[in-house]
Amino acid sequence: MTGTMHLTEILERVDELIDVVFAHAEQAEREARLPRPVVDALIERGLLRLWVPRSLGGPELGLPESLAVFEAVSRLDGATGWTVMIGSGGGLFAPRMVEGTARTIYGPREGVIAGSGSPRGEAVEEGDGYRVTGQWPFASGAHHATWFTANCLVQRDGELVSDLAGQPTIRAMAFPAAEVTILETWTASGMRGTGSHDFAVDGVVVPRERSFSVFEPLPDGTGPLYRYPFMATSRLAFSAVALGVGQQALDRFAWFAAERRPGGGSAALSEYAQVRARYGEARATLRAGRSLLYETVASTWVLLEGGGALDAGDEAEVTLAAVQATRLAVRAVDLLYELAGSDPLYLESALGRSWRDVHAVAQHAALSPAAYEEAGGTLLDERTG
Repeated sequence: MTGTMHLTEILERVDELIDVVFAHAEQAEREARLPRPVVDALIERGLLRLWVPRSLGGPELGLPESLAVFEAVSRLDGATGWTVMIGSGGGLFAPRMVEGTARTIYGPREGVIAGSGSPRGEAVEEGDGYRVTGQWPFASGAHHATWFTANCLVQRDGELVSDLAGQPTIRAMAFPAAEVTILETWTASGMRGTGSHDFAVDGVVVPRERSFSVFEPLPDGTGPLYRYPFMATSRLAFSAVALGVGQQALDRFAWFAAERRPGGGSAALSEYAQVRARYGEARATLRAGRSLLYETVASTWVLLEGGGALDAGDEAEVTLAAVQATRLAVRAVDLLYELAGSDPLYLESALGRSWRDVHAVAQHAALSPAAYEEAGGTLLDERTG
């Protein structure tokens, strides 16, 4: 996939995934990872490289278009959509890396990063590099990743190194998969197929050129995708997955309601007035979240494309849109779940999987309801300051 591809063509490639994703969905749930045929299908179609820069042979797909892709894949399967989103997200680090390191990591068509932003490692300065030890959580796609990145606290002579603001210095380290131990910790109830296991290293030496910082300024001329604030990008991407799972639940419920005949009667569940009303409410709820998300993205993306930057108020609006859209997706799925009786309680229930997956996305710290306070406070202070 190159930078010349359009969204329509990418979405056609998403449609090609239907058979392989559906055929391996239950296996992904059992094994807590995507089966290899699904991973190979994603790699073949370039769907794990959407945010690799054009300079490295990637499409550098714009943010609004990327969200549409994440949502479309998640409509097929939540775990696969999350995996596409996280795999693509690794491309955001490329402009921050030494060029040679970036080419080594992103050059191969199968190159995929898994990792963790939590600074749970220690990087002790040693010669022209670091000796790194640590264990990090939530490395989605761990079993098919070719490289891992992890944030570490930098140490020198037994002391933490401080930055210019007096805060501990955090640097990300890049490890080839062979240097990493995957720990089978992903026993979650939702998004099981993402394989978001812990990983660890013990005394691994990382050359300085394989380290980078997400807190340092980007090089001049970096495109808008990489200048969009990292946390804002993450929240939007997570929310797009939630919207996709929400639409998936609507699809699954429509089929379920047409087939289910409560109490052994002749009328299908879909014929009951209450069910029809609640289904309409769920559709409207999800659509409201989608509209809010994409309208907010469109307006802020224009600023970045024009060479500008988001201010604190803009970022607050993005936060509100992402969190609210996610909450509305959860609400839509909950409305359907409540109508389905005992069926979604079973692990093999498709609707039950949608419910578990959308709630798993909503539990991410970046989408916490506490973000309402953060964003609301910023916008209130703008009005009264």
